[in-house]
Amino acid sequence: MLHKFSVKNFRNFSDWLTFDLSSQQYEFNGKAVRDGIIEHGMIYGPNGGGKSNLGLAMVDPVLHLVDSPSYLSTLDGNYLNGKSGVELAEFVFEFRIDGAAIEYRYGKKSVDQLVYETLVINDATVLNIDRRISTKAEIQLPGAESLKSDVGDSNISLLKYVHNNALLDDTPTKKQFEALLDFIEGMVFFRSLSSTRTGEYVGKNIGVKRLSQSIIDADAVNDFQAFLNNAGIECELIVDTTTNGEKGIYFNFGKTKLEFGVAASTGTLSLGIFYFWWLRFQSNDITFAYIDEFDAFYHHALASSIVEKVAHSDCQTIMTTHNTGVMSNDLLRPDCYFVLDKTIQAITELTGKELRRAHNLEKIYKGMSS
Repeated sequence: MLHKFSVKNFRNFSDWLTFDLSSQQYEFNGKAVRDGIIEHGMIYGPNGGGKSNLGLAMVDPVLHLVDSPSYLSTLDGNYLNGKSGVELAEFVFEFRIDGAAIEYRYGKKSVDQLVYETLVINDATVLNIDRRISTKAEIQLPGAESLKSDVGDSNISLLKYVHNNALLDDTPTKKQFEALLDFIEGMVFFRSLSSTRTGEYVGKNIGVKRLSQSIIDADAVNDFQAFLNNAGIECELIVDTTTNGEKGIYFNFGKTKLEFGVAASTGTLSLGIFYFWWLRFQSNDITFAYIDEFDAFYHHALASSIVEKVAHSDCQTIMTTHNTGVMSNDLLRPDCYFVLDKTIQAITELTGKELRRAHNLEKIYKGMSS
């Protein structure tokens, strides 16, 4: 899992911002943490404070390590911080994967133009390049000795270069290196504040353009119907052929039927997008999910039920919201709720109180904000 993350000069982050996902000493809601790391977290903060940008930064490795990733087109022209003289966005990721401490740090000029890159596994630097100094890379992975170390004017990630071109020796370091790449391949940022059928997302291209296609292929139409019913949307769903000759999900009204993607309200479509991604949580395709403004169209009870559902998933998740109604020890715990406003801190660091399970976190947060 991701243990700590730092970013500088990416979009609105002009100074180093560090997001520490270390858990604290609470004995309740163990499902929210794993191995001393926050597994399910929630971020609050003012509009324009950087919640979305933080998520985009946290999944940034996908852009240069995954083949043909899907990403927001706005990143092409709005990647670096706008402060005068900024030439690089810089990132530091600290992972705990399969018992290994892995640090991955790099600097980029743009979405896919790497300048420097370093990978450290268990305190040993195994890959390093700084194109500002030399095009020659340091590669310390057994089995990669025959690789050409001078990458010339190529912008390719050193990690990707080694992974694609070397047959590494079967060592613990190889397994940890490959586990890191697998984790990054499963990282995704998504939000439902979009007219697209799968929502806006950054991650591995999943090859699905229609929400219904994925649900039908997973044989999950009945489960999707139950999910909507439990969310308070009484409906019956059927599968029929669309005007394009493809299979689609329809609301069944007896004598008439309406295609889900056309007839669904904004809130219902948002639920459909969440369910679309939830299927990927269940199939273990996702290792880390940053869910931006997850409850923009939900009422309080529904938002709480979604948090409860996400908190029982096996992938690491971070959600952003303005809804203090889901700031509850019944859902997560004090060290899982963060406030982003120039810096990012758990609410435990923003109050002098020793927070316990019986405390009303929403009331405490509102008191701090007033």
